[in-house]
Amino acid sequence: MSHRGARPRKHLVATGAVLALALTVTGCSDGKKKTEGKGTPPPPPSTQPETSANAAPGSLDLKSSEGLRKPVTYNDKISVRISGIRYVKNKATGPGEITGRVLTIFTLRFTNGSAKPLDLNKVRVVARYGPRKAEARPTSYADINDFYGTVAAGAQKSASYAFDLPASGYKSVVIGVKFDERHKTALFTGSLQR
Repeated sequence: MSHRGARPRKHLVATGAVLALALTVTGCSDGKKKTEGKGTPPPPPSTQPETSANAAPGSLDLKSSEGLRKPVTYNDKISVRISGIRYVKNKATGPGEITGRVLTIFTLRFTNGSAKPLDLNKVRVVARYGPRKAEARPTSYADINDFYGTVAAGAQKSASYAFDLPASGYKSVVIGVKFDERHKTALFTGSLQR
């Protein structure tokens, strides 16, 4: 028998916030899809080794709760996980970057356990934080790479994403990863600590 009170409401708020993140990641197009891809070839893949392409100069490791590190594995044996979490004080002055801001960098790894190549050209990563699940602003810190191309059957591929996620929001972090229409959004929920 359940008692009505503040406790169930917290669960509903948390569930609603996670659902809102999933809808945001899978959500409606902003019109870019209609103009992108018509006669424009995709950018060339990075020629750097994967470890160099994901390097973030001066970054330091963050500790995280188990929920952020637990891999999401689908029925077709494709899995995605957060393999690294770091922070760095931004010194760059590139487009969209604010000098002195602390940025949080999530390195994601796809493992293709299926028998077919895995297309990663449509990966979308969203970070939310704090009790109100505010969306963290993505940045282009250090030109770390996004996912692109395909992953052969049995292979892995990693990419890093940097967000302007304030340390005040570290107690409650949700990362959503959407990569195609056939798979549900992978959600990682937990906390961070320096």
